[in-house]
Amino acid sequence: MLQRHLQDTYEYLFDTAHNALKAGGSFAPFGAGIRKTGEQIHTNVDLPIEKSAPSDHISGLIAGFRKDEEENGLIAAGLVFDGRARSDDAAALCFHIEAANGSAVEVIVPYQRAEGAIAFAEPQITAVHAEIFTDVM
Repeated sequence: MLQRHLQDTYEYLFDTAHNALKAGGSFAPFGAGIRKTGEQIHTNVDLPIEKSAPSDHISGLIAGFRKDEEENGLIAAGLVFDGRARSDDAAALCFHIEAANGSAVEVIVPYQRAEGAIAFAEPQITAVHAEIFTDVM
C-alpha cells in the first residue's frame, strides 16, 4: 500500500507542477501528502517569493509535514520545486517524496520548453535520507 501512496503523491505533485509550468514561468515549492484517513492534502508556505529562497520554502514545507504527522498522521508526503538537474544543469522538476516507514526518494525530471510545449526526459530516481519521517523505527 505504501508504494501506491508514494506513487499517488508523486503523480499529484507532477501534474500540479506541470500545470504551473504550462501556465507560465516558475513556481514556489509546494507539497502534498496523504493522511492516514486517506485524505490527500496540498500545502505551501506563505512566504513572499520575491524575498525568499526555495530553500526557505522547502524548510517550511518539511516543518509543516512534521507537524501534520504529529497532529493528523501521514502515510506519505512530498514536495516539488523547479530546479536544475545535477547531471547536466538542465531545467528540472525536483521531487522529494517519503513514506511513513522512513523510505525516501529524490526524483529529478529534466525538461525543455519547445514550441509552447514542455518535453520531459526520463526521471532520475535516487534513494535518499528521510527528512519528514525522521523518528521512524
